[in-house]
Amino acid sequence: MSVGAWQVECPAGTFGAMAARGLAGVLRWTGGGMSLVGTLRAGLRAPARPAGARIGRGVTLRAQVLGTVLVINVVAAFLAGWVVVLNARAATRSEMAAAVEMAERMVREAAERIALDPQAGAGALPVHLRHLRHVRLSLADPAGQHRGPASEPPRRGAAEAPAWFARLVGVDGPVREVPITSGGATVARVVVAGVPDDEIAEVWNDVTDFASVAIGVNGAILLALFLALGRVRRELARLRTALGALEHDRLCPPLAPPRIRELAEVADGVNALARALEAARAENARLNARLVSLEEDERRRIASELHDELGPLMFGLKAGADSLARMAVQVPGPLRERVADRAGNLVDIVERMQGANRRLLRRLRPAALGHVPLADVLASLVADFRQHDPERVFRLELGALGAGYGAALEATLYRCVQEGVTNALRHGGARSVSVAVGEGGTGAGSKWLRLVLRDDGRGLPSHVVDGLGLAGMRERVRALGGQCGLTQAAGGGACLMVEIPLPGAAALAPREEETLK
Repeated sequence: MSVGAWQVECPAGTFGAMAARGLAGVLRWTGGGMSLVGTLRAGLRAPARPAGARIGRGVTLRAQVLGTVLVINVVAAFLAGWVVVLNARAATRSEMAAAVEMAERMVREAAERIALDPQAGAGALPVHLRHLRHVRLSLADPAGQHRGPASEPPRRGAAEAPAWFARLVGVDGPVREVPITSGGATVARVVVAGVPDDEIAEVWNDVTDFASVAIGVNGAILLALFLALGRVRRELARLRTALGALEHDRLCPPLAPPRIRELAEVADGVNALARALEAARAENARLNARLVSLEEDERRRIASELHDELGPLMFGLKAGADSLARMAVQVPGPLRERVADRAGNLVDIVERMQGANRRLLRRLRPAALGHVPLADVLASLVADFRQHDPERVFRLELGALGAGYGAALEATLYRCVQEGVTNALRHGGARSVSVAVGEGGTGAGSKWLRLVLRDDGRGLPSHVVDGLGLAGMRERVRALGGQCGLTQAAGGGACLMVEIPLPGAAALAPREEETLK
């Protein structure tokens, strides 16, 4: 039979033919020319996934390796059994031919001394011919009619081989006839027949012994692989956990190098990646803090210019308008009222410009920020909201707060309160706004400043797009290593939570929460 590029010649109905058909099935399964290892990989490989899909299912490494070893052992046992049967067949034929040849010679040498008695049966032969190995002697009359057995092959005490194994070997013993003459006439015939049962039983005993040893050895190999792959799996789980922490922007302690060289190299790479990410995070935090500081400096400069440059100009305009109003009294005739009205309008416009300038100055850079405690600055901000919108309720809850936290942190928290209250009034239609600010923490190195702002407005819409105010607020908070989240409040309305680590504390690890993206 032909399998791919292989030619297999085996007698029909033999074990070799059965083995060839099985091997042909295996090779057809592999595509006619694929290697066995490739076959195992193809059989154990998980279905193809689209690029970027998360790997959560499929055959584990342990299952693939153990399955590969098992299939290799099955195929090896199949081929080894084929070879054993072929060798057993050749050995049995050779043994039978030699045994029959020797028995025939012994019978011929003793033929002249045999006193044949047609009724003697097995006793007609000498004793040394009655128990020859691998042969059976029987008597026949001159015409070839069987008279009965003359000998029985000795048994060596071995267990008989199963019938199916004897059929696989499939060896028929040779048969020879030795004539017995008396007075020149043939009086009887001794039939010498080979008996393969004893030889097949010996082969079967050898096969079972070898199979027992092979099963024990392969069992030990599979157990060792199971334990070793379990250890590799645990190390890979450690690496996966560390990479997952890095993926979610969380730091993890350095990985202890595994005792497996290849995994130790991977662990060294993960540790190097963690160190590089930590350095990049620290550098980003420093740069972001610097950006926040520069932004506040720019706001301070603009506020100073508005105060120092635009303030005197508007003061001059107002003084000029007041002077015109006073001079209008001296204007004769009907122009007096018109000039007085125009002068009064100019004074009103300049006063509105001064009021807008003062509000802009407070929004850009409160004068007290950085000079008085943060609690007083926030209280002044909330009081300003109350003054401009007395119909709404504003509550301020101040927890434990220090005297100062640095210009960047105080300015960021101030902007968050300012922007959060403005959004609650403008977009949420809130009638009541509650602001709570205080320190929190779980111990040394884990302290932060927390802002919780709740309102009773309409809450969050189904689809929210970041505006400039909320996006800028989130960027400022993240620049200081903190986190900013906006969620739907349990009793209605929205809840803004801001947490910023205090100077000297570690950056907060991101939490999975509903935030505006």
